Amino acid sequence: MRKPLAITCAIVVSFGLGVLVAGSSGALGSEGGDWELDVPAAAAKLWFPPADQFDNEGDPLSDESFEELMAALEVAMTAEETLADFEREADLHLWNFMRRLSVPEIGDEQKERIHAYLDALAEEHPDSEVIGRRKVLVDSYASHMPSMPGFAGFVTLFEAAEGSYPEEGEPFEDWQVDRMLAELEVTANLPESTGDFETELRIPLWQMGNRLQRSVLSDDQTDRVVAFLDELEEKYPEGAEAIEQQRFVIENLMPGKVAPNIVGKDTEGVEFTLEDYRGNIVALIFSGQWCGPCRGEYPYQRGMLEAFKDRDVVLLGVNSDAVLDTIVQAKERERLDYRTWWDGHSQPDADLVAAEGPIAKQWNVVGWPTIYVIDEDGVIRHADKRGGALVAAVDKLLVDKTMRDFEAQREAAEAKAEEPGEAEAEVSSEKEGEDAGAKSKVTGKGNDGNQSG
Repeated sequence: MRKPLAITCAIVVSFGLGVLVAGSSGALGSEGGDWELDVPAAAAKLWFPPADQFDNEGDPLSDESFEELMAALEVAMTAEETLADFEREADLHLWNFMRRLSVPEIGDEQKERIHAYLDALAEEHPDSEVIGRRKVLVDSYASHMPSMPGFAGFVTLFEAAEGSYPEEGEPFEDWQVDRMLAELEVTANLPESTGDFETELRIPLWQMGNRLQRSVLSDDQTDRVVAFLDELEEKYPEGAEAIEQQRFVIENLMPGKVAPNIVGKDTEGVEFTLEDYRGNIVALIFSGQWCGPCRGEYPYQRGMLEAFKDRDVVLLGVNSDAVLDTIVQAKERERLDYRTWWDGHSQPDADLVAAEGPIAKQWNVVGWPTIYVIDEDGVIRHADKRGGALVAAVDKLLVDKTMRDFEAQREAAEAKAEEPGEAEAEVSSEKEGEDAGAKSKVTGKGNDGNQSG
């Protein structure tokens, strides 16, 4: 197992017990104390024969290796730790089992044995859903795949247990940041991890960044996360690109940060920028007609266009369809009359999806749709709002902006009322003239300062 990264809190790991406890400068809840990471028992130790034993470049799986694998599965599925939380633990055990089927060629008799075992297991656990989900994958995983899927990305530690994270949009506490770094540290060092950054850590790294974007980091917390990523890059230089992308997110795409400017051409070939729309609340929508969930957002977007018509609200799109005409026709058909950058121009060989466009890469978009809400000063206020939550977030920002504008106008009117009016200025000018005339009679001098006759 790799040497753990140095992070801001001390970590004691007992993989045998499946528990990680980390001392922190803060604590779960407001009373103080320690916080605890709950590592699934199925991930905390090696339950199956080493994965590289099954990486045989697609040769048939030997009977000896198959029997060893099936025996390990039986031990894992009947273990006390598994039975204590069957759905969670069984899901990970079955995934680890399936991974080992992916590279070698699995014979028909071996597949029948696996199906029979899972059918019997389902009878023992009639309320389980994970057994059926894994069973339907047996045949596809029994055929040769070029490489074995990873494990660390399948272990989701970034779960929103009560009190683990701040409310959306609220500031992080230091202990919560420590906990997230500890979670990524543990994920990187799971016994089943292959040490391949692309296979194991890209997804957990994205998960951490996505969770951080839901709330607000202080400058000091940002520095700590960046320092952690710097150290991670030293340890996994092959993951430098992915780590750099996540570092950009932490430094530039968090709530409270000024959004990086976007420069590109719209669907008519006209160049425009994100900064052109300062003074407006902007919903920045990374989307594509190829993407089902993206199309599911269209009704909300039509509603926003109507509800916020003639208000200081703008929808801007970044489109990832490979063919320009696809989005042009879709926007006309769906009545989505908002300006859109076409991000697929840089990928002439793409057939349907052009997800590697320069704007999407700059903003580290790896899932569609991704939607940012940006205020009138160009500051990111929300990341990945969708549906009704997006409408509500924009509406609240608009109300806040309207109230600020109203207050500014009221203060300006009051300030103007306190200044001398035109009538007062004329009276003052006339009085000054009278005073000057009286003075000239007394001194015997005219307005030109010369002695009068």
